[in-house]
Amino acid sequence: MSKFVRLCEACKKESIGNPTLSSSLIGRGYSISLKEDEYICKFCGGTVIDLKMLSTDYDILTEISTDPQFIESMIQLQESDIIEYNLKMSQFKAQAPQKSSDGVHCPKCGSTDIGVTNRGYSLMWGFIGSGKPMNVCKKCGYKWKP
Repeated sequence: MSKFVRLCEACKKESIGNPTLSSSLIGRGYSISLKEDEYICKFCGGTVIDLKMLSTDYDILTEISTDPQFIESMIQLQESDIIEYNLKMSQFKAQAPQKSSDGVHCPKCGSTDIGVTNRGYSLMWGFIGSGKPMNVCKKCGYKWKP
């Protein structure tokens, strides 16, 4: 995966006049899925260029909004005023949910936003084992043993 967001100018030009493509990020010419040494667009075969925006920043921005105008505005802001861009990105990063850093993920939904809680009281077993820790997915609520 590329470290930077890549742009295919041909796909971007084509999407401007197309109302179905202009309302989503798909087909707008932006890509983060190309390999580090790949510079050919997977959609049209045109040449892609590296933008200054990091792929990790792009991921954060697309979690906030998939509106193409928002993403394009942030790219323009980065080019015109890097200080303001970094301030906005630090605010977005602070608002993003904290991910588990130990590689644990939910077996049900795959989320890495995991918490730990105690097992709790049971009618069948009472307080036996109630103090044992349990992993809890903050996305779907699934609980499992660590």
